[in-house]
Amino acid sequence: MSPVAYGYRAPRWLRNPHLQSALSSTLRQSSGRRMLERTGAKTTEHIVDAGDGIRLLGLHSALDHRKARGLVLLLHGWEGSFDSSYMRHTAAHLLTQGFDVFRLNFRDHGDTHHLNEGIFHSCRLDEVVQAAKWVFERFPSDNCLVAGYSLGGNFALRLALAAPDEGIPLKHAAAVCPAVDPAA
Repeated sequence: MSPVAYGYRAPRWLRNPHLQSALSSTLRQSSGRRMLERTGAKTTEHIVDAGDGIRLLGLHSALDHRKARGLVLLLHGWEGSFDSSYMRHTAAHLLTQGFDVFRLNFRDHGDTHHLNEGIFHSCRLDEVVQAAKWVFERFPSDNCLVAGYSLGGNFALRLALAAPDEGIPLKHAAAVCPAVDPAA
């Protein structure tokens, strides 16, 4: 269908699709930052021991004035980070629903290239499993959950499968548009 099929045509200055993407990304980024700030949550940065000398960076957010309903480990998508707009929006929503949140960066995502030798790839499940174990030991909860987007959703599903054998007390896992067959 033509962009004017419904009687709407963007103003001339806003018709460039690259400009639309850049503006949308900028607006979502600042919106997520504001939403997190409005929760009043205290956010602390942590270097996570993911085993075999691997260090990952994460952010733990919690509200001081209440007992949390649980702890949600959030996993970003390919080329994302814990500061991606969808991660911030999700964290803010979960905080308002009574959960504490830990947003984990995968190896080489965000500003973490200096933490490890070697590059990230989707077969590095062991370090994500060990990172999850670290998170749930440091921030114990009766209700441990994991959620991920895209490639993070794939990791969330594989983490849920590995959790019982690793002693990770995971109750639920959610995957949003998980990359299940990378070739497809």
